[in-house]
Amino acid sequence: MKLIYLIFVACGLSCKFVHGVNDPREQFEIRDGYCTNAVMGDLVFQDHVHLTRIPFMTRNTTTQWHGDKNIYCILALSAKPASKGSTVFVKEGGLGHSFVTLEFHSTKNHGLEYSVQVFGN
Repeated sequence: MKLIYLIFVACGLSCKFVHGVNDPREQFEIRDGYCTNAVMGDLVFQDHVHLTRIPFMTRNTTTQWHGDKNIYCILALSAKPASKGSTVFVKEGGLGHSFVTLEFHSTKNHGLEYSVQVFGN
């Protein structure tokens, strides 16, 4: 009986290792900082992140900005519905820093499409 239990535990751990565990920072969209006060004159970075779907595969990518202004607002808004399951998170830097790296993930059989804006002063 103990052997069967050990096999189940080992299978569970190996499945988590092989398939990965979702990063708790991942979210569908990012609206972070003092974005209600953002003005276009403070826009320091803009990007359109788009990866088409590949059947039976996930898609991942990053976008980054490095500059001399401190970031006060980050927007990463999806053009696809939440039901498609794509996620984004701040991998490095972010609010209060002069750099940011955003990482994007799609779910199997789906692509992703995001509009990214970073504001700084």
